[in-house]
Amino acid sequence: MIRWRATVLLLSLALPCLLLTAATRLLLSYEFLHFDYTRGGFPADAYGFSTADRLQYGRYAIDYLFNDAPIAFLADLRLPLLLCWQPPLDAEDCPLFNESELRHMRDVKQLTRVVFALGLASALLILGAILLDWQLALVGLRRGAWLTLLLIAALGLVSLAAWDNAFDRFHEIFFAAGSWRFPFSDSLIRLYPEQLFVDAALAIALMATAGACLVLVVCRWRLPRGAGI
Repeated sequence: MIRWRATVLLLSLALPCLLLTAATRLLLSYEFLHFDYTRGGFPADAYGFSTADRLQYGRYAIDYLFNDAPIAFLADLRLPLLLCWQPPLDAEDCPLFNESELRHMRDVKQLTRVVFALGLASALLILGAILLDWQLALVGLRRGAWLTLLLIAALGLVSLAAWDNAFDRFHEIFFAAGSWRFPFSDSLIRLYPEQLFVDAALAIALMATAGACLVLVVCRWRLPRGAGI
């Protein structure tokens, strides 16, 4: 009985982790950037980036997060003088990212690797449980699906009530104080304004909700009535 409960508990926790990380991975893509940059109502850059500029330069951070290159991958990127907010004297271009932005992106890459490692571990745990005892696995996944829906509902209410505060708390938990605030003229803010994160959070919530509902449908179809209660 203890083993059964431990397995169900692990699966209950693994499913939200898998659904949220899978949705996040889908959003860290060229396709999402293109969709959001080109949709109606997306805020323009007051400092000179066009939509085409954002599409060109916005993809580099995504590449960096998923390759094995050092921070020099971003540090070596340059902007033509016309796109530099504060053009340097006697120079033909300027760095795309300054030192503060580069430090933050290095921190983001480390966090991304940890998050997706947890997602992969969750996927392997779920797959192994299904292969060993699919009925027990479905009991745990059903509970995990309900947990996912409750978690999304709770986070949604918090975000609707105080998005700015929730956004700040998230960064304070995962990043060093003062390392994640930038002037609006910095490239990270020009390329990835707050609206992008709002849209991404909504899309992640919708995809994770859809995944949880699909799991519930499968469990209802495959599990005998009253199983796991």
